[in-house]
Amino acid sequence: MAHDPEQNHGGQWKKSPRFLELRSSKGFILATVCVAIFTDAFLYGVVVPVLPFSLRERSGVPEDQVQWWNSFIFAVFGGAILIGSPICGWVADRTSERSISFYTGLLILAAATILFGLAKSSWVLLLSRLLQGLSAAITYTVGLALLVDTVGRDNVGQWMGTALSSSSFGLIVSPLLGGIVYAKAGYMTVFAMALGLILFDIVMRLIMIEKKKAIQYKPALATDNGFYGTFTHEQRSEQVSRNDSMQAAKPQDDSSEAPLLSNGPQTTAKRSKLPTILVLLGIPRLLAAIYGIFVNVSILAAFDGVLPLYVKKLFAWNSLEAGLIFLCLAIPALTGPLVGRLCDKVGPRWIAVAGCSLTAPPLVLLRLVNEDSLGQKILLCALLICCGFTLILIVSPVAADLSAVVEEKERADPNAFGPGGAYAQAFALFNCSMAAGTLFGPVVAGAIVERHGWGAMSAAMGVFAFSGAVPAFFYTGGWIFNKDT
Repeated sequence: MAHDPEQNHGGQWKKSPRFLELRSSKGFILATVCVAIFTDAFLYGVVVPVLPFSLRERSGVPEDQVQWWNSFIFAVFGGAILIGSPICGWVADRTSERSISFYTGLLILAAATILFGLAKSSWVLLLSRLLQGLSAAITYTVGLALLVDTVGRDNVGQWMGTALSSSSFGLIVSPLLGGIVYAKAGYMTVFAMALGLILFDIVMRLIMIEKKKAIQYKPALATDNGFYGTFTHEQRSEQVSRNDSMQAAKPQDDSSEAPLLSNGPQTTAKRSKLPTILVLLGIPRLLAAIYGIFVNVSILAAFDGVLPLYVKKLFAWNSLEAGLIFLCLAIPALTGPLVGRLCDKVGPRWIAVAGCSLTAPPLVLLRLVNEDSLGQKILLCALLICCGFTLILIVSPVAADLSAVVEEKERADPNAFGPGGAYAQAFALFNCSMAAGTLFGPVVAGAIVERHGWGAMSAAMGVFAFSGAVPAFFYTGGWIFNKDT
């Protein structure tokens, strides 16, 4: 009866959904999360070249107020993520199925996009951006936690690299497509393109079956993955029992197999009275991970804010040409899965350090692009390509290390975060860091360019990139002076 499509569950017969193994497979769940993250990132960036025009032409905002409204609407998006991510993480860690939160995020995103298409008022655009920020908070927080629930520790770097490279690719390529489509076909065609992507996202999310749910129909599916993600109450109780049994059987003087966060023999500890978010923020290794992604996203967002205006002024490029320059950053982002695989093999520390350190030189050298000539255009493209390849080295290691530090904390003390675990809340902090980067990068880079010029901005961004190497050196992969790391 091993292949019987019906399993006896809770005294009742349940019929397995069609194509259960495919719909709950690692590959399909990864594809679904990637599509969801790409969709959110794409819808964030596609309005970058459109919003300044639509505010004036559709919403009737006076020319001298367009810049303020444009900045305010983008700030609301980032603010929604900053506020919504911790809440979404807390809720996701306390629900039995991640997919419930995932579907909620999808409904909010659909509502935001419809409002964007119908908006003829600046306040409606503002509400659309607010809802989109809440959707992004859910998608990134729950999507990455769902990914951790599905794969084993040995492959998490590669999978995180794939998922987050889809975010980087979406952020970079969307302004290009948005500018081209808006210039050639108008506002409603941009809306139709966004709506089509959302419909595809809806289909993927509805087809996907979460692994926790799939094993209710076919328990054998639980054996094909590491499944160390956030547990249900029953699963966590089993984990605690296993840990207690293993500890009881383990010699007290054997410390060779102790977890990284262990300081000696483990005992079952009571759950910390501090909120999970505060417990996580007290772990330096986790802070190093979220600072690394903050550096990465800030630099990418800075390019969004200053690069199109600079090439328009220096080279007299139009919106299409200014958009095409982002391909120099977008194409290297596709190497994320390869970086993640390398991270799984050699560890995250030196890849993250290399990413931050090697990003600094091409950023500083951007100051050399200061006149209109073919050679300067080639130099700009070459330096941006270098930045694209080095920035992608940061993302996979810090994302993988974020899940690793939560896992090790829970293995050392299964009660550290309570029955809901902490993966979703850890990625909520990760998401908050990304949101802060989307606010920090354009504002600071734009202010430096305006007051001190392009050269000063490139030098400042180079120093900022290198700053990420310091915490990565000491903490990514574990404390550098810990003999076990």
